[in-house]
Amino acid sequence: MVSGKTMKILAVAAIAVAAAACKKDEETTTLPSLEGRVTFSIDRFIGINEEVTMTASGAINPSGGEITYTWAVNPAISESDEDDETGENSSTGTEFTLDFGDRLRTYTVTCSASASGYYGISSSRSTTVVRPGLDGEGSITGTDISGLESIAAENGGKYYYRTIGGLDWFVQNLADKEPVSPDTDEYGIPYGNVEVMSDIFGRYYSYNEAVKACPDGWRLPTESEWEECLETAGNQDGAAGNQGDEGFQTGMLMADVHFNGEKMWEFWPEVKITDSKGFSAMPVGYANMADRSFSGMYERAAFWVAPDSGNEEGTTATVKWLYMDNPQVQTFTKADKESFGASVRCVRERQGN
Repeated sequence: MVSGKTMKILAVAAIAVAAAACKKDEETTTLPSLEGRVTFSIDRFIGINEEVTMTASGAINPSGGEITYTWAVNPAISESDEDDETGENSSTGTEFTLDFGDRLRTYTVTCSASASGYYGISSSRSTTVVRPGLDGEGSITGTDISGLESIAAENGGKYYYRTIGGLDWFVQNLADKEPVSPDTDEYGIPYGNVEVMSDIFGRYYSYNEAVKACPDGWRLPTESEWEECLETAGNQDGAAGNQGDEGFQTGMLMADVHFNGEKMWEFWPEVKITDSKGFSAMPVGYANMADRSFSGMYERAAFWVAPDSGNEEGTTATVKWLYMDNPQVQTFTKADKESFGASVRCVRERQGN
């Protein structure tokens, strides 16, 4: 039989052991953290089979000791066509080089810094693999280029066009960036300021760039030529004729496009997307050329329009807007020629018969 005195001694011992365990846990959970912030850079978009090298920096060991950087990419990069991969590609070192392959998807890259006696810190960046082309194998799907003629593009690709009314119209946004004279900078900017996106969404141009950017023999459409395009689109389905008539729908100019499998034009019941004239507008929004920022993606398309008079004086110009939720084409006449960035569709007089 255990005496009361012995019980008290055991109780005190148990409390001491518990206190020691708590102190050990407390010491374990209150390690100092590494200082600074893990930094590395990777473009928001990259081309297929592009090899990328990332370099980590920014973590600080207060004691001056060694820091180890560990990398992980999720989902794992694989040649498999399965979409349920949950593994990671991993590596250790200040630099990490990886070929992202040809699967059109988004990857998350995480870099973690660790050191003995310290809590680690980490940061993550995302990048999306893209592929140009309208052949159904690229990032943009949902446009029909079958049977269309084309001209060579500056980048080695093609610009497809079709006849609408009395003009040949590009069915994709202009992507040329070379200036027409050696004393000027390149024309336009790509979405996200990543060059690979020029061949996906086209470039955004100021008006002063747009009037010179089309290939030889092509130019910006005028206001009346836009009206003719809209009238032709309306007449396609027996409508009375122009954008103000009840029968016209902006959806006649919109392609039901997807970007890497994601639907671009957001659904709106008043707008019936048919692309019945094959204009194939994509909702790539617009740009602020001054700070190279972008707005309106997945919601609207903006196109520069030249004046019928040919008078280019003044600081503003006209933009045609297509909105996801409005069946009427909108005309904005006060877009700043220098700071506003819109897409360009080039036209030329119809060739042949």
